[in-house]
Amino acid sequence: MHKLNLVGLICCLSLSSCSVIEPYLRPTIATPDSWQTPLPHAGQIGAMQAWWGQFNDPVLTQLQAQAQQNSPSLEMALASIRVARANVLSARAQGIPDFSSTTSATRSKGGGGGAFPASTIEIDAISLDASWELDLFGKVKAAKQAAKAQLESKKIAWHDARISLAAEVATNYVNYRACLASVAALKQALDSRAETARLTRISAKAGFTAPADVALSEAATRASESTLDGQQAECDGLVKSLVALTNQPEPALRTMLGKAQGVPNPAGFDVRSLPAQLLSRRPDLAIDERNLAEASANVGVAKAQLYPSLTLTGSIGYRRTTFNNVVTRSDSWSYGPSLKLPIFDGGSLRANLAEARANFDSLYATYQQDVRNAVKEVEQALVNLDSATRRAQTEAASAEQFAQYFKAAELNWKSGGLDLLSLEDARRQKINAELNVITQQKNRVLQWIALYKAFGGDWQDTRKPTDLPAKASK
Repeated sequence: MHKLNLVGLICCLSLSSCSVIEPYLRPTIATPDSWQTPLPHAGQIGAMQAWWGQFNDPVLTQLQAQAQQNSPSLEMALASIRVARANVLSARAQGIPDFSSTTSATRSKGGGGGAFPASTIEIDAISLDASWELDLFGKVKAAKQAAKAQLESKKIAWHDARISLAAEVATNYVNYRACLASVAALKQALDSRAETARLTRISAKAGFTAPADVALSEAATRASESTLDGQQAECDGLVKSLVALTNQPEPALRTMLGKAQGVPNPAGFDVRSLPAQLLSRRPDLAIDERNLAEASANVGVAKAQLYPSLTLTGSIGYRRTTFNNVVTRSDSWSYGPSLKLPIFDGGSLRANLAEARANFDSLYATYQQDVRNAVKEVEQALVNLDSATRRAQTEAASAEQFAQYFKAAELNWKSGGLDLLSLEDARRQKINAELNVITQQKNRVLQWIALYKAFGGDWQDTRKPTDLPAKASK
């Protein structure tokens, strides 16, 4: 009898290798062979690692550190990792035997009526139960794979959140620096217009200038004040954004920001990698791939549920009964297999399998679309960076010429050879040219930041190429 049980157990264990789960293979996504836009090469070329430090801007470095240390978005990502780790432990627990123990002690008293004396009964019992569901068709293994893929996805999501946070801090900081530069330019314009208005009033009192010129100069001064107020409000709004990102008190943050002047000028980084390398450079694409791996494993779980499940159970028990000081003891044990056959379920199991496969197909399509969007983002960032670089040079040359033109016009106006309206037109062109220079300087830096993010920042997939086969299965 024992030999038959042993043979049966060996056969059951051998069946556990009959998995119906197909192995997951990473999909191959078509990408262009090369970038279609000229790659930036001006300036110092460095790696993307610690790129923010290459700004040589201590204020930005400090802001980045403060944002990374205290960010709700990063905390949420870390919490998701802890949840995924718990799911991995739960999935692993499904593949090991389950042991439980039950202990009870009761005491009762009955009788005592008529000729029969009262009797006391004491019952003490303890039992140890065990069960083990054999992974005959790979359901437990697939569940473990799904949980592991989910954990890897959440870890990568933390890196993605970190890169996005760094880019957001830098973008707001660069916008703030450019905003301050615009404020400085507008203050100079306001001072210039105020001086023109003062000279115009003096000239009008002496009878050399018409009252209309006084009104024009005053109106131009008030317009400059309004523009300056609007620009200052924009700067204050950017400070509020940086406060929210870094969680720093606003007075301390303003003191820190006061140490910086002008638009920062970052070093360029090497972007000669091919479009296909985005798959291992961008965390969002790596997340898509891990989600696809999880979906593939879930298809395996749903498929395995169509097949029988075998559970080995066993129990050992001890019971002691005391009745009127008479003690009796008994032992019990049992073991054996339990086979569950999914004969009829109304089609729910096959519906679950169809749903899991449809979810895989949806995530695969999402992965393909996200790869296309990633290539597009890099191409657009390269186009915008190239344009911003050339426009910054052109605007700088234009601003220099407009400054010379205004200087000559102002001298001509003071000597009486030019009317005030022409002077204000020359001043307007000079101011616009100066603001355009600042805007293009800002845009150039912002496009470097956009390119940094489009390339996936300083994160890279650490999995070995041999771990990433060429196509997917479901």
